[in-house]
Amino acid sequence: MAKKYFTVMIAGIVKAGMEEYVENFLTKLMQHSRKDEGCIAYNIHRSKQNPLEFMLYSTWTNQEAFEHHNQSPTLQEFKKKLAQEMFEEQSPKTYWETLD
Repeated sequence: MAKKYFTVMIAGIVKAGMEEYVENFLTKLMQHSRKDEGCIAYNIHRSKQNPLEFMLYSTWTNQEAFEHHNQSPTLQEFKKKLAQEMFEEQSPKTYWETLD
């Protein structure tokens, strides 16, 4: 049986005027998160159609690695800022498992 990786996706629309700040913040978060144990991929995307829309896609060796990452002080700070300062709206976080 093949190993099943754990993937997380979330997207959101940032507040107008916050685009560059959010892009810089998310880039730093991505660079930091890629170093976390169990991280296979961590990518931030910006919509070509709507420059206010961002999407995060990350894959982990397992759910436990993601949960450990999610509880880190860096992520706690991000989630606080995310809710209070950066985004107008965001999609529900969705969790996925690879099929191969």
